[in-house]
Amino acid sequence: MHDAMNIPLVRYITRRNLLGRAATGVGSLALAALLNKSVLAEETLPSGRGIIRPLHMMPRAKRIIHLCMAGGPSHLETFDHKPKLTEMNGQPMPESFTKGQPIAQLQGNKAMHCMGPQYPFTKFGKSGQEMTSLFPMIGSVADDICIIRSMVTDAINHDPAHTFMNTGSTVPGRPSMGSWVWYGLGTEADALPGFVVLTSTGKSGQQQPIASRQWSAGFLPSRYQGVRFYTMGDAVHHIRDPQGVSRQQERDVIDATNALNHLRDESVDDPEIATRI
Repeated sequence: MHDAMNIPLVRYITRRNLLGRAATGVGSLALAALLNKSVLAEETLPSGRGIIRPLHMMPRAKRIIHLCMAGGPSHLETFDHKPKLTEMNGQPMPESFTKGQPIAQLQGNKAMHCMGPQYPFTKFGKSGQEMTSLFPMIGSVADDICIIRSMVTDAINHDPAHTFMNTGSTVPGRPSMGSWVWYGLGTEADALPGFVVLTSTGKSGQQQPIASRQWSAGFLPSRYQGVRFYTMGDAVHHIRDPQGVSRQQERDVIDATNALNHLRDESVDDPEIATRI
């Protein structure tokens, strides 16, 4: 193994590794140029520190819970009042909305009609926020919450629209919102992931229809990807000691594996290896 370590570095670099490292570098430089040029002074960061230093303002939020409700109630039925849609309830869908659009499972369907909200909208609070009358409790705090109605996407189907909302692109491969926040702001917990992901499971056992690319690190180092918590069995795989193996034996295996991974990482500088370490 010692002789192998002396082989020139160029022989260890694969096309995939080269592209991955190049993309990571470009992503780092682009974000740094946009946010703070001083971050280029240091190439290595402590595990918990983000790349943005100093922060432009003192953060107040300690944690964020982001609910991506795939298959949840439509914004047109909840917080985004469209009076014109109510007017057109039952009328044929205008061709300007559907022409040339890859509408999943509805191509060639001539019977598409507009469907207005099933429950009336009501104004709540001093701000007069309009939302469905089904949400009186949310309406009671209308002046204390922020409702954004300006976000749009060109994707008309569920999956690419989810990808766009979580990564900013309909094409897979971009870092997710959680990865950018972790990469930019860092985390206070060095030994824990910067963000975790929970996916729901229906009564029939069907998983929520959302792919892992929604919490992927994309071209950022993979250590910034979300860690999924599973609903069945252990929340995180391989977190328990195997049956019949003591904690010390497990520690010995992990230490030996990490030592080998460090040796390999020194040779190829692979972010995937760094993530495993």
